[in-house]
Amino acid sequence: MCGICGLWRQDGEPLDAALLLNMNRRIAHRGPDGSGCIVFDSRNPARCYQFDECHPQGHAGLDHDGRYDVGLGHRRLSIIDLSTGDQPMSNEDGSVWIVYNGELYNYRELRQELQARGHCFHSTSDTEVIVHAYEEYGAECPKYFNGIFAFAIWDSRKANLFLARDHFGVKPLYYCLYENRFYFASELKAILADPSVPRELDLDALNLCLTLRYTPSPWTLIKGIQKLPPGCSLMVTPDGMQQQRFWRDPAPIDRDRTEDAWIETLRVSVEEAVVRQMVSDVPIGISLSSGVDSTTLLALMSKHAASPVHAFTVGFADRETSEIAPAREMAAKFGAQFYEQMITASDYTDFMTRYMWHLEEPIGNESAAAYYFVADMARQQGVKVLLNGQGADEAFAGYSRYLGVAHSDWLRLGALPPFRQLLPRFLAGTTLGEQYQRFVFSCRASSDDEQFLRVYSIWTDETRRELVRPSVLDQIDNDLPIRYVREQLAHAPAGTPLERMTYVDARTSLPDNLLLCEDKMAMAAGVEARVPFLDREVMRLAEQIPGKLKVRGRRDKYIHRKACAPWVGKAVTTRPQIGFDNAVQIWLQTQLGAHMRQVITSPDSFTSAYLNPDAVLHLMQEHAERRRDHQRILFLLLSLESWHQVFITDGGAK
Repeated sequence: MCGICGLWRQDGEPLDAALLLNMNRRIAHRGPDGSGCIVFDSRNPARCYQFDECHPQGHAGLDHDGRYDVGLGHRRLSIIDLSTGDQPMSNEDGSVWIVYNGELYNYRELRQELQARGHCFHSTSDTEVIVHAYEEYGAECPKYFNGIFAFAIWDSRKANLFLARDHFGVKPLYYCLYENRFYFASELKAILADPSVPRELDLDALNLCLTLRYTPSPWTLIKGIQKLPPGCSLMVTPDGMQQQRFWRDPAPIDRDRTEDAWIETLRVSVEEAVVRQMVSDVPIGISLSSGVDSTTLLALMSKHAASPVHAFTVGFADRETSEIAPAREMAAKFGAQFYEQMITASDYTDFMTRYMWHLEEPIGNESAAAYYFVADMARQQGVKVLLNGQGADEAFAGYSRYLGVAHSDWLRLGALPPFRQLLPRFLAGTTLGEQYQRFVFSCRASSDDEQFLRVYSIWTDETRRELVRPSVLDQIDNDLPIRYVREQLAHAPAGTPLERMTYVDARTSLPDNLLLCEDKMAMAAGVEARVPFLDREVMRLAEQIPGKLKVRGRRDKYIHRKACAPWVGKAVTTRPQIGFDNAVQIWLQTQLGAHMRQVITSPDSFTSAYLNPDAVLHLMQEHAERRRDHQRILFLLLSLESWHQVFITDGGAK
């Protein structure tokens, strides 16, 4: 995996090569194996100049006559084609140049097709396949790709810049147009390498973040910097920007196929995806939990690997349950080499500032930092690629909210109406877990969009009014979250609420929450994360499966578990999911809570500027006394504090 960045001075001024180098340095952790930069004259296709991080003095030879106004930067993590895959890379005549982050799993098939059409290749890399696919198909090229990618192509003949992000947003891509200067990068901090880019908090984005516990594309918390949404491309010309979606809607749900037929087809598709994603010229491993998803991957990897698979698992101190023991058992069963680490409260607290520097976007996901420790273990063992089970829960309905939505119609549509109205009031003061509180809150919704928003939201309107300063509330568009949910549902295909929710989640919370965390944490350690369950062909199949085969009674991921059982055994498919079962809830009552109290009471804190500190302290007190479960809100607020310090107070400098 790699890191990319670039800028285009559309204001007629020459670019600063030192700035391009600094942007590239900001993402050096994404590509510790090499670097490269190139600049172009947008008005003269023949003029370009190439230099690299190892010889930065090379940029001193640039002709500073106002001609070089476009620059591309790249940091390389060598995975495929170790000897000839350096970037930036061009076509034969140097008219098309690319910087690319990702892996194409169907690049060999595409290479053969492009060779048959007359294209000549000088490397065995998937990067060159994208270059020639762009030459052949233009802006339509991403729809031919099966992989995880974010790339930028400079077409000197047409004087345009073409960017694209993969179907489900596994790889991030940020961009900004400020005063006729266009910036892009794998990470937001590279854009902030230019001190002239404003560091202003976007209050609408903050509203969405506080509601959903992540900031959805295209927003970021910094006004003017956007994320390219999953499955989209962006064409940048001197006349402006045009975004289009290349990922077409999935095929209609197939309600005629039998359960056995689905199981057989699904098994073939998943195994093929694992084999595709094992392609690498460096050692690969797996982030292993005790659940059905990663254990299935381990079983298939062990079946097709030439040597024992390296498996990595972390646990949290102060928790009664842990992934480590059952994961160790599964590793032994499949002959894997097993590595483990126990994360302590001190480890977590010490990592918080570095965590936000790498994550860049506050997220109410207490387990997010855990993946860094997994990836760092892998790096120490010389493993550069980790497969993991991300995406299976969205594809096959594996979260508790899906059980709630699948069985909520009898509450929402009129059955037992007095019970429906009284239940939320009866349970309002109980110590139910936060997820159950949200489910109860959603029961009184009168429409799909309202129900979905209530399921997603980690706070109520009442909590919002208590926590947020009135002066800030006056500047916030309070209807934005419901409009956002309605817009996502408008793109969802016809189906049951469960089928529509899984479709929406795979394109919203998955890329902008879970996958963002996974990518940033893995790349912080210089490791590539791959997600076989998000293989384009697996997802295309999964989204045709009826919801009744995903949730059956109280069983989630029903069809998925049935398909995986022959590989891993019934004991694994029926085992309760632990995940990265963290101890943050306990730590917020002790060491992490003390750290949070110190931070929020600081005069220059995020809380002091935008929230009611007394209301936040009240939430902390309720949580500490175990009267209410505020874990997700409190962790999100703590993350916002860290983010505000790093990117607003300190301006993103490092």
